[in-house]
Amino acid sequence: MIRIAPLISTQLATSPGPYVLLVDDHEPTLRRLHAVVTSAGHRCVSTSSPSEAVRLCDARRPQVVVTDFTMPNLDGGGLAHWLSSRFPSIPIVLVSGEEFDGRSRRVMEQTFSAILTKPIDVERFLRLLERMMPPGGKPTHGSGRP
Repeated sequence: MIRIAPLISTQLATSPGPYVLLVDDHEPTLRRLHAVVTSAGHRCVSTSSPSEAVRLCDARRPQVVVTDFTMPNLDGGGLAHWLSSRFPSIPIVLVSGEEFDGRSRRVMEQTFSAILTKPIDVERFLRLLERMMPPGGKPTHGSGRP
């Protein structure tokens, strides 16, 4: 399996400003989400490892975290609880192919800022992301300024 995290995490140190952290152990989903987020003009860091996500958050706090639920070692729920205890203001979006019953969904809604099901409705995802990213959270292009 190709690990995206080491390649992309190096951009974190050199790219100031808000960024979206994507966490999903399913590489095709991770690549697609990364392409969607960056094509919308947002800075983005992706990792297939929840433990790498913890390290990245400790290194530099993301503006938004988008995570899968079922992952090895640390699931999306555990990651969300860790994030909420350290960075309570970070919105956490759950993207999952799992169906949750009414009670489980209510618990998830208390943990996550939003819950999206796979396959992802890209337009809905981007509208959600736009609400969660700060004004000026996109890199400027062609302005002639650094």
